[in-house]
Amino acid sequence: MTWRRLVTSAYLSYQNGILNVEPVLLLITISTGLYATSQPLFTYWARCVELAASMYPEEANISSLCAMIAGDNETALQDLVEKDISATKIWLQIASSVPTFLIAPIIGTWSDKTGRKLPLLFAMSGFILYSFFNLLATLTYETSNIYFWFFLAEISIGFCGGATTLFTTMLAIVTDDCRNQLNPGSTMVPLRIGVASSIQSLGSLLGTLAVSLLAIPAYISVTGHAQSYVNCAVIQFTAVLIAFVYTIFYVKETHHPQLDPYTTAARFGGYLVRADSETSEVQPETGCIAKAKGYFNALMEVLLERRPGWTRLCLNLSIFFVFVEFLAMDAGLLFLLVKRQPFAWTDKKFSEFSVWRGLFFSLGMVLGPLMLSKMNVLGKDSLLIIIGSLFSAISFLILAFATTTQQIFATAFLAIFVGVISPGFRSFLPRMVPKEQTARLLTLISIVLAICPIISSLIFNNLFNWSIDWWPGFSFLICGCCQLFSAAGQGFIHRLMKPQWKLDKELRDHRKRLGLEPEGPAERLAHPVDPEERSVSNTAVGSDVNEELAQSLNA
Repeated sequence: MTWRRLVTSAYLSYQNGILNVEPVLLLITISTGLYATSQPLFTYWARCVELAASMYPEEANISSLCAMIAGDNETALQDLVEKDISATKIWLQIASSVPTFLIAPIIGTWSDKTGRKLPLLFAMSGFILYSFFNLLATLTYETSNIYFWFFLAEISIGFCGGATTLFTTMLAIVTDDCRNQLNPGSTMVPLRIGVASSIQSLGSLLGTLAVSLLAIPAYISVTGHAQSYVNCAVIQFTAVLIAFVYTIFYVKETHHPQLDPYTTAARFGGYLVRADSETSEVQPETGCIAKAKGYFNALMEVLLERRPGWTRLCLNLSIFFVFVEFLAMDAGLLFLLVKRQPFAWTDKKFSEFSVWRGLFFSLGMVLGPLMLSKMNVLGKDSLLIIIGSLFSAISFLILAFATTTQQIFATAFLAIFVGVISPGFRSFLPRMVPKEQTARLLTLISIVLAICPIISSLIFNNLFNWSIDWWPGFSFLICGCCQLFSAAGQGFIHRLMKPQWKLDKELRDHRKRLGLEPEGPAERLAHPVDPEERSVSNTAVGSDVNEELAQSLNA
């Protein structure tokens, strides 16, 4: 296919609404892929240079000492560097997560009340500052402490909502675009959510591949090795700037509450009705305390609002298991593990491993939903979460007991099964709430993801430092147990939700037979209603219509 045909195809996809925020998602994840792979390598190098200079003040060639640190089995310096990094990581997580915890609810409520685009630009501005400070760190590591720039970067992005808020806002846009496929009774996992997840993983993969291509081993050229980190930081910063400009001019708004105040709280028999919270008179709030209380109440509404069957309980349990799932991530400890004997990986080998793992992870994001789409089962997205959690547990257990490079690379292949978690959660959670609660739900998830790194670092980084002399892989064993617990919890949720899924499917099929719900992607209203009739609460109307349909089914 020629470049002209590729550009034309992309333009038509944009005009037809097939593409919206996806190019931004690709650029941002390329940037995060560069950061996620390059930053641990750069931190290890920069801290080794500084700590070695203080440890060996008479050593003339400190860079050469750091270049051969793994091969020379310099355990004293190596232990000092790894403990320094793992300990400081805790404070870096706090510097980012605390402001994120404060700002994320504001951005989520802002997004639900006014639209998605402006909150996205605000969150992206924090990522621009973050990338800029990381670039300065790579340029000045020989003359200044890199942690100064790292703390500035974390605080800047935290006060703009954090990276999790940036991604959840983009996910809210994708969810809005395929909201019609998430209605009660629908069992499919929207392919667009899987594709968006795959784009996110593909961007990370491209970023990792760029690091691998740019990497120059320190034992070949110390100058080239240091310059490769600068090159990665420049590409990262450039990708974020392009994404920001693209968002301004090309990303379309998907949520217009100011134009259509009667947003879809529920759909019963083709009628569009409002949520209870939208029908009540809201007094304008003044003062910081009152506004903060309003933001808090808006978030609590998502958790506490009555929902059919066990949905409310399962929604809260799902958020808890998201916490457990991400709490058990390796917090950057895998890189510290493979730097040690008997592995002694170079930066290039770690980059190659990351590329393969990212590739299989991306394939899993697309292949998982596609394979389940051929099966006639309920709760497909829930099954994806269970499968992904089980294989994630297996991967962590392999890492805990690994003694060879081949065993660690085997976990890269298992990523094809772990990758199904992402589209599973991104379909399963938004399906439980109406459109006007999507951003607030995802904000709650971003708050959870902001808290996770703090607790994870406190637990697993200290656990790694404690067990580094007798079993460096012990922390991965605990991670694997957490993943098994998460898989069991999702299985419990699946069992609770199954009767509700059956009822929703029966009601949906019955509405289709009665002609109350159109078959097809358009999902237009079958019965336009008078504006005066649209302000009734969804609880009353929903219960009446459900009872009527249920009686028809029983008859």
